[in-house]
Amino acid sequence: MELLRETLPDRGLAVRLVVDDATAKYRVEYTPLSGGVMTDEWTVFGGTVGYDASVFATGAAARAFVERVRTVSHDDALARLAADTD
Repeated sequence: MELLRETLPDRGLAVRLVVDDATAKYRVEYTPLSGGVMTDEWTVFGGTVGYDASVFATGAAARAFVERVRTVSHDDALARLAADTD
């Protein structure tokens, strides 16, 4: 179930918060923007490097991660947050 979807044009991506009812885990996913439009190719942060930096046990932790995505630069969102090093 999708809980939040937000476009962040200054970061070149859109972010969404979903809850997986089967596992009761919260995922913060992103998709790149192409010409300001969502590509609808959603993935978790860090997913392309073999681990899931944006999968959480609680909604509060997932929302805190979304806030970090909103406030860091595009490069940090894709690099630093993918490794969840703060």
